[in-house]
Amino acid sequence: MEESVRAERPNPWISPWEGGWFIVPLIAVVGGAWSVSGSLEKESLAQLALASALVLIAWAPLWRALTYTNWMAPLQQWRSWERRTPLPQLPFIQPNAPGAALTRAMEQAHAWWQAEGNAALAPSIGSTLLALLAGILLSLPLGRTALLLTLIHFAWAQLMTLWSEGAGRPGALGEAVALGGLPWLLGTALYQDSLALGGGLAVVALLSFFAIPGLPALLGPLLAAGYLLWQGKTLATGVLLLLALPGLLLLTQRLPAAHYRRAIAIWLIAMLLLMGWVL
Repeated sequence: MEESVRAERPNPWISPWEGGWFIVPLIAVVGGAWSVSGSLEKESLAQLALASALVLIAWAPLWRALTYTNWMAPLQQWRSWERRTPLPQLPFIQPNAPGAALTRAMEQAHAWWQAEGNAALAPSIGSTLLALLAGILLSLPLGRTALLLTLIHFAWAQLMTLWSEGAGRPGALGEAVALGGLPWLLGTALYQDSLALGGGLAVVALLSFFAIPGLPALLGPLLAAGYLLWQGKTLATGVLLLLALPGLLLLTQRLPAAHYRRAIAIWLIAMLLLMGWVL
């Protein structure tokens, strides 16, 4: 969840996250499956491997291609764009007819795409479509729930892109849902028909708040610990708070966001595995 990454043309197939953040979706899938099955049996390892491939090969690249791309910069130039590239004229078009206005708009759009849009947006659009296709193909063997979660992930990525006004800043909460909560639900769906929404929400709260280097970071472990306590996991509640302590102590050092997130990655992964083990 690296907020400092603002590349104009990000490579969605190579994770920009530092530290261990790039395997968080994988850990969430394993944790969700572990929380439902109680043990990871050999018979289900193939399904778990396919779900892991789904989040790492399709979901994560799709998320990065959509939400880390700065769509705003080239689209802002379109508002005042006047140049046109001549296109073949439609037959029988009068100068003041609607068809002539449509032709002029198409010529402007073609000129803008050649000058600005193609270089800035084509790689992200292509990566998004490729990742979506991979997600659908990998979801089909896992069943309808996996396919539904893939479509929800795609819709959520679009929503967060619109919410940030295409500035390439998805935010901690949006990323926690896309690469923490939804993979956790995918893991649970491998072993039961219903989705464990409570565990998914606890994971989202932990990831979204704990990733913020400030006072909100306190809420993440507290909410996750509260959920474990509600589930009757008293000992695990104390262990989770102990695992959160090193990260919370870092708040007193006022580290830059990138350094803070790199330092807490291993503790966050340990907390996710703990939740998957005890739930």
